Amino acid sequence: MVDVNYVFLLSLVIIIIGFILKKLKIITEENAKVIAKIIFNVTLPAIILSVMSTLEINIALILIPIIMIVFSLGVLVFALILFRNIPRERKGLILMTVIGFNVVHLAFPLVQGIWGEEGFQYIALVDMGNAITVFLICYLIASIFSPKIESEGLEVNFKYIGKKLLKSTPLIAYIVGLSINFSGATLPDFVMDLLSILGRANTALTLLLLGIYLNFKFEKAEWGLILKVLVIRYSIGLVVGFILFLYLPFNLVYRMIILIALILPVGLATIPFSVEFDYDERIINMMVTLTIIISFSLMWILVLVLGV
Repeated sequence: MVDVNYVFLLSLVIIIIGFILKKLKIITEENAKVIAKIIFNVTLPAIILSVMSTLEINIALILIPIIMIVFSLGVLVFALILFRNIPRERKGLILMTVIGFNVVHLAFPLVQGIWGEEGFQYIALVDMGNAITVFLICYLIASIFSPKIESEGLEVNFKYIGKKLLKSTPLIAYIVGLSINFSGATLPDFVMDLLSILGRANTALTLLLLGIYLNFKFEKAEWGLILKVLVIRYSIGLVVGFILFLYLPFNLVYRMIILIALILPVGLATIPFSVEFDYDERIINMMVTLTIIISFSLMWILVLVLGV
C-alpha cells in the first residue's frame, strides 16, 4: 500500500522549496510564468495525450467530466441568486472564483503519487470537465462582469473567446488523444516513451509552481468577500462530494477522486483573468493561496480517514 503521509510530505516539501526560491529571489513570479507555460504547453499535454490515447472508455469515465460541469453550473446558479444585488465588479469576482478548480497543479501530482495510473485516468477526466468550466464559463463570467467593459463601454467578444479556447494546448491534447483512442490506432513506442519522459517532469514543476505562487500578504479589508467564496466552495463541495462518495456505484478510488475534485483550490487561471479584465488581483491571489492550503490539508485528512 502507498504511504499516504510520505506522498503528501514529499509534495509539501517541493511546494516549500518553490516558496523559498521565490523568497530568496532565485525565481520570481515573472519567471514562474515561463514555468507555467512549459507545464501548460509541454508536460501537461504530454500526460493528457498519453493517458487519453490508451484509456478504456466506459460510462463511468464519461460521467466524471459531466459531474464536474453540472456541479459548477449548479454552484454558479446558486451564487447568482445569492449575490444578485451586489455591485457588478464584486459579483464578477465572486462568480468566477466560486467555480472552477486547480486540478493540474495540486491534484495531478498527489493523485498520481497515491493511486498511480488508475487514479490519474480519473483525475485527467476531472480536468477535462474542469477545463470547460475554467476556460469557457469562468472566462465568460470574467468578461461579462468586467469593470473594464463597463467603464470603457466595450462588448463581450465571443469570437475571441472561442478562438482562445480552441488554441488551448491541453484541450487539443484531449481531442487528439481521444481521437486516437476512438480510431483504435496506437502511438509508436518512441512517441509513448517521449511523452512519458516529458510527463514525468510535470509533478515537480507543478508543485514548485504552487510554492512560487503562494502569497501570504493578506488584506484585512477583503476578508468578508473572501470568506463568502470559501464558505460556498467548501461547504457545497464537501456536501455534494460526500453524497457522491456514499452513493455512486463505483470503486473506492473513483469515488475518492470525485470527492477530492470538488474541494480543490481556485484555479490559477483566475490570476491572468483578473489582470486581463481589471479585477482586484490581490484578492484573487489571496483566494488562490488560502484555497491551496485548505485543499491540501483537507485532501490529506480525507485520504487518511477514508482510505486508499
